[in-house]
Amino acid sequence: MESYLDIAKQVLRRERRPMSARAILSAAYRSHIVPHHLHGKTQHKTLQARLSEDILKFKRNSLFYRTKPGHFFLTEFQADPEIPEKYRTPFPARRRTRDLLKGPLLAVDRRAIPARAFGEDAWKWLSNASEEDHLLYRDPKENKDGLAFLWTFAMVYRGNQVLSYRVGRYRDDRDSFANKRTLGFANVVHSNYCTLFNHDDHGILESALTAAATDLDLASSLDLFHKTERAPRLESICVSDTGGNLAYVAVVRLECPDWFEPLTRRLSLNDLQWLDFTTPPNHIEDFDPWSRMVIENRCGVAG
Repeated sequence: MESYLDIAKQVLRRERRPMSARAILSAAYRSHIVPHHLHGKTQHKTLQARLSEDILKFKRNSLFYRTKPGHFFLTEFQADPEIPEKYRTPFPARRRTRDLLKGPLLAVDRRAIPARAFGEDAWKWLSNASEEDHLLYRDPKENKDGLAFLWTFAMVYRGNQVLSYRVGRYRDDRDSFANKRTLGFANVVHSNYCTLFNHDDHGILESALTAAATDLDLASSLDLFHKTERAPRLESICVSDTGGNLAYVAVVRLECPDWFEPLTRRLSLNDLQWLDFTTPPNHIEDFDPWSRMVIENRCGVAG
């Protein structure tokens, strides 16, 4: 792993410009700096994965950053006035929910738990499921007991408006979600989200906050959703079955102040829009399955 990062560091430091993984490797071979033990037909894909992993793991402390999709540069050049400004501005890649966390995730014994719960009943649902030991953390690779994993779906409200965008191709069940408009930010509920301070909700609210904050590049402004008068709220828990992928979906409402406006130039979210949620949208078929589920539950719209 370190060999690939060392190669990228050497090449980018010498070239002093952003490069793709394929271009970095080509330059490295021309300079004869590729170790003999590295081999394979898709080394550029391995290099890109290593660079992406480093950026994801270390974030602003990574030695690398993206200037645009698939192009990488060295963080040390961000303060270099001789480098063009367009190369000194990081481009944030969209969070890939399914790859973000590995390990134990919150799962539900679907044989014993009701399919839907709304408002205060959603909290009763959580309490009862916990007391009956129907909630547990399970590694997805070891799930052989017919459990359904629980996801959060964080909806960002500004008054009566809901933030929406178009989903990219980053989900496993991509045919049902890709290029559809969505009303929320999806995330798994990792065991790390559950602490002594949020044991009652099993880390569900923390998962929702993390999803919205990460996608909206609010890592330094998490308190945007933490004000007392607009505390995160669990609205419902429902079952979704898309493409044979059964999942429990915890819908969480996040309130933002009236002045908040996402900086679209800094985000890799497609077609950001605020939608008036006081009336049902005209084209419900344009929304992804989870958004349609929320619309139908809230507005009584037939799917």
